[in-house]
Amino acid sequence: MYVQIVKFKLKPDTSRDEFLSLTTRIIALLKQMEGFVAYELYEGAEYWSDRIAWESGKHAQDGLNMFLTTAIAKQMIPLVESGYISFFGEAVASA
Repeated sequence: MYVQIVKFKLKPDTSRDEFLSLTTRIIALLKQMEGFVAYELYEGAEYWSDRIAWESGKHAQDGLNMFLTTAIAKQMIPLVESGYISFFGEAVASA
């Protein structure tokens, strides 16, 4: 399994409900993508994090490329502060 994990902050004036609504829409698109395994979104006290699991690195790259071309991305990206941390990697151990 291959994952993308992103740690980010929403901009202070961002509506949580708007962000969650956009997330629901992107999940619907992800479910249609070949190689998609799972999506999880976490809300912490200061940061948010999401995890997208794919069957392979190629599927992850294709999914990212698809996301960046959507109207949803054009609405979602401006809600996130710059300086987010993105990790891509392959699972080597799990329980």
